[in-house]
Amino acid sequence: MHNRLILLSLLALVLLGTALCQVTKIPASQDVYVGLGTGNEQVFNQTETLRCGVNVTDLNGIKASSYPGAPMIQFDIAGLNITDDDIAILVLKAASIEKGGNDSAMATLLPISSEWNEDSDYTVLLVNILPIWDIVKKNDISQTSSDADEDRIFAFDISKKLKDAKAKGDRISFLMMAISNSSYEIDFLSRESGQGPYLMVTPYPGESKGNLTLALNQTTSLPSNETETNEKKQKVPATAGLQSFSGINRSLEKIALKM
Repeated sequence: MHNRLILLSLLALVLLGTALCQVTKIPASQDVYVGLGTGNEQVFNQTETLRCGVNVTDLNGIKASSYPGAPMIQFDIAGLNITDDDIAILVLKAASIEKGGNDSAMATLLPISSEWNEDSDYTVLLVNILPIWDIVKKNDISQTSSDADEDRIFAFDISKKLKDAKAKGDRISFLMMAISNSSYEIDFLSRESGQGPYLMVTPYPGESKGNLTLALNQTTSLPSNETETNEKKQKVPATAGLQSFSGINRSLEKIALKM
C-alpha cells in the first residue's frame, strides 16, 4: 500500500510538471524479450508486445521457476540534462495480464549493461544481463524497482538509477522480470506498437507547493473502508519477492555455466 501511494505521489508530480510544460518524455530506443531458464532460450525482437512472465511448476514439493519472457529495454539519454532534484519514472502499458493462481504478483525492474541492441544475439544479451547476478544472489532489493498494480499502467521510480547512468554514459537499460509464487504473465506494448515504454523526467515542482500539497492529499486521504480494501488488494507479502529471487538466481546460474 505504501509503495502504491509513493508512486501515485510521483505520478502527481509528473502531472504537475506536464501542466508546466517541464516534462521530458523519452521513448525506448531498443526493446526485446528473452527466455531464461526454459531450456529453449530465444530472443524475440521487432514484436508488438514484450512478454514478461514466470512459469512455476511443482517438482516433488519444490517450486521451480522459468522465465519464458523477460523484457530488455534501453533508452538513449544522450540529450538529457538531469539534476539532483529531478524525478524520473519509467512507464509501460500492459496489453494483457494473466495470473495462474491467487498468489501476489509483481513486475521487477533491474538495471543492466547497455552494450546491446535489437539485433544482438542471445550470447551478447546474456553478457549484459549477467552482471545483475550479484544483485539477485544477495536479494539486494535496493537495486530494484517493483510495481504490484494490476491495472494496465505500470510505473517504476528510477530517479537514482537514471542519474547514476547519466554520470557514466549516454544509455540506460533494464531487465524486467515477473515475480510470483505461481505462474504470472504480462504482455507489455513494445515501441513497435507506438505505445511502448517511456521515461518521464520532471523537476521537483517547488514553485507549485500549493498544488502539490493538494495532489498529495488527494492520493493519501482515502476513506478508511477504501484504504482497507486497497491494502488487501495491493499488499504483497515481503517474502514473495525474495522466494522468487531464488528462482531467478538458479536460472542465471544455469546460464552462466553454459557460457
